[in-house]
Amino acid sequence: MKRHGIERQMVAVTVIPILILALLLEGYFTYARFADRDRALLDRARLIVRQLALSGEYPVFSGNQGLLQQQVDAAFKQRDVRSITVLDANSKYLAGAGDISNINEFEFFEKLPSRDGDLIVFHEDNNAIWLYKSIVATQIKLDDMDIGNSQNLPTKLLGSVFVEIGKDRLNSEKFEMLALNLFILLLVLMATVLIAMRMSRRIILPVREMNNGVRRIGEGHLNTQINGNKILELDALASGINEMVRQLQQDRNTLQQRIDDATQELRRKKEEAEKANFDKSRFLAAASHDRQPMHALGLFIGELHSRLDTQEQRKIANKVEESVEALSSLLDSLLDISKLDAGIVIPQIQSVDIDAMIKRLAQDFVTVAQRKNITLRVRSMSAMVLSDPVLLERVLLNLLGNAIRYTPQNGTVMLACRLRGDDIRIEVRDNGIGIPAEEQQNVFREFVQLANSARDRSKGIGLGLAIVDRLTKLLHHPLSLRSAPGLGSTFSITVPRVFGIEELLAEPQAPVAALYKHDRLENLQVLVVDDDTLVRFSTAGILESWGCHVSVAEDLQDVMDKYPDACFDLVVCDYRLPDGDGLMLADIIKRQCKIQPAFILVSGDTAPEILQAANLGGVHLMHKPVRPAKLRSLMLFLLKKRSESI
Repeated sequence: MKRHGIERQMVAVTVIPILILALLLEGYFTYARFADRDRALLDRARLIVRQLALSGEYPVFSGNQGLLQQQVDAAFKQRDVRSITVLDANSKYLAGAGDISNINEFEFFEKLPSRDGDLIVFHEDNNAIWLYKSIVATQIKLDDMDIGNSQNLPTKLLGSVFVEIGKDRLNSEKFEMLALNLFILLLVLMATVLIAMRMSRRIILPVREMNNGVRRIGEGHLNTQINGNKILELDALASGINEMVRQLQQDRNTLQQRIDDATQELRRKKEEAEKANFDKSRFLAAASHDRQPMHALGLFIGELHSRLDTQEQRKIANKVEESVEALSSLLDSLLDISKLDAGIVIPQIQSVDIDAMIKRLAQDFVTVAQRKNITLRVRSMSAMVLSDPVLLERVLLNLLGNAIRYTPQNGTVMLACRLRGDDIRIEVRDNGIGIPAEEQQNVFREFVQLANSARDRSKGIGLGLAIVDRLTKLLHHPLSLRSAPGLGSTFSITVPRVFGIEELLAEPQAPVAALYKHDRLENLQVLVVDDDTLVRFSTAGILESWGCHVSVAEDLQDVMDKYPDACFDLVVCDYRLPDGDGLMLADIIKRQCKIQPAFILVSGDTAPEILQAANLGGVHLMHKPVRPAKLRSLMLFLLKKRSESI
């Protein structure tokens, strides 16, 4: 949302109400004055017609056309009168002035009332008013006994008067009036804006000064002071900011002293930690070079087994042997972690035969899997990858060991290789207990075991995945994990593939049929017929985005006019058209084209008879709204079916 400054907002708050009020008043008074002018013109026009009808009674009755023409000419000299036409009772021309041809444009002879004395406005537009008044002769009955009923004496229709009153002068006056009102409105608005801007600047300038001061304070210049001003509230705000700056300066001095003290303490503890880490590294390094005691202990236990007689003694010896194996595994893992953290492991990147490595790992773990009655499946491939063979094998070894360790009996573990572009993805899958999404990052930390709360040594010590994470980062092999509770886990490593000349030559060429793209719609000639403009052009737009050449029409006649001999690969037509339906178009195109196009009928009506008619016509019907994916799928199906039939 766009933000505006105080000045613009204050101007808007001031100007908008005034503008609305001014527009309302201006509109009201302008409308009232326009109505008064229109009413005055109409009243004057009625008066002219009545006077002409009354004064023309005698000339029409007596047949004195000269006198009648003089009266017409006198009335024609009135302002705004454009034409006058006088007709007799049989609608024959008697007299007139001005351009009387316009009167013939109106079919009024059958529509005008026949009552004597009627005055009507039979046509009006922005340029003129046309009025009609009948000329009647009042008969006076000389019967003394019927004087009271003289007002009901019958009248005789002598003729008609038609007068055209122009609005040119009225429209000019209206335009001048509107221009003057708008000019006055503009002056008022300009004066209001200037006054509002001047008033707003009295507030904006101090606020800007405070803003600059606060920015300098934020940049660390705590010696900044903000000057007071004449506005009471802003002056109080400036005083508060100055007091805040003083307090911040004092707090910063105190905090700096604490930081200095903490830095000294941290430096001392860091030196102690570095010394302890150095001692640990020396110990682990020494242990890595001399594992003879552990080796000897294993030999002694083996010898002890041969000298034991009772079952109870052998059981104790087995427990000791398990403890030694666990201790040896722990020491090996700790040494690996220590080397990786110390940065002394340097990968030896080279070409690695991934097929040989996979088969070797499968052979090593097949016995372990059989002990737990776990099925170990292997999907290898003959390819070379770029990696450190020792470190990569260690990664896969840890992943396979974890998968077998946490998969229940009668489960399945798979080690598979898959092509992913120029890389090979090595996957280790199992259908074990799975890992919740919130714990999938934690499993790569040291000593984290989600399903070994009892610390069962047979399930490891929680360093295998930590080593895998460090090794894959060292080798720059992306590591990913997909897992869900109860659905097992899939650990994936992406390794770059090595392309040798012999390998490229040995790759089989793809058959020509496989290279054909069955999901492409480029260069298809498509006709879209729909009487709704939005539907027509939206359908054409999505088809063009798929690469089709689209022609459009709005009805059957439009198709025959625009494309009398054209043939298309596909027709998409609405069922209901202004001059027929889509099935009629299908019949026309069948007769017109030797190679029948695929035809899709679209309808918003779900009546069963439409579906039956579409089935009888052999066309496919889709109900609106049609999803693009569904339309594309049907097009591909029909085009494939059409290509097979050609």
